[in-house]
Amino acid sequence: MENLRQQIIDIGNRLWRQGMMPAGDGNISARLKPKMYLITPTKVSKGFLDPERIIVIDENETQLGGKGKPSSEIAMHMLAYKLRDDVNAVIHAHPVFATVFASTGMELPYDLLAEVAVKLGKIPTAPFALPSTGEVADVAHDYIRNYNAFLLKNHGAIVLGRNLEEAFLRMELVEHLAKIALITKVLGGYEKIPQESIAILEEMSKQA
Repeated sequence: MENLRQQIIDIGNRLWRQGMMPAGDGNISARLKPKMYLITPTKVSKGFLDPERIIVIDENETQLGGKGKPSSEIAMHMLAYKLRDDVNAVIHAHPVFATVFASTGMELPYDLLAEVAVKLGKIPTAPFALPSTGEVADVAHDYIRNYNAFLLKNHGAIVLGRNLEEAFLRMELVEHLAKIALITKVLGGYEKIPQESIAILEEMSKQA
């Protein structure tokens, strides 16, 4: 448990340093073992966590340990673990450029970067839901089931991973894509990766 707690602390700091979890925003969770999970506390900067603040919960969202209250988005995290056996980590962050796309109605392009097709797949945008309410889990349901990363309209981004490091890298890639996509729009657009190449990249993703 202590190792997983430290991973959450380290990743919270890395995301905070990159400006993706400002002002106490965002949340991180991990599957500790069947029916037991770790999750970050609410209203606390994820850049300065300590082990005692990492909350332990069970499948019913009952708090078993840790100081403070668990993230207000706990329902969304628990839904991910319920729907996806392959998911052992969930990160919700507010990366600036990705949130710009989430606030404009423009989709992040799937055919701009080869690594996105291999490592992430399509990144759709879920409808708006009031933050810190069960509405986020409601609108995220189908996106959690079908995608490894997606945006929340006017809110931020969610990524799922087999482990915390994979989830972190996926969040980095979402923001990296958003930066490049925005710059290409300023410059007049981008040349798409050919569809036949996308098909090959998709096959590569199944082996990753």
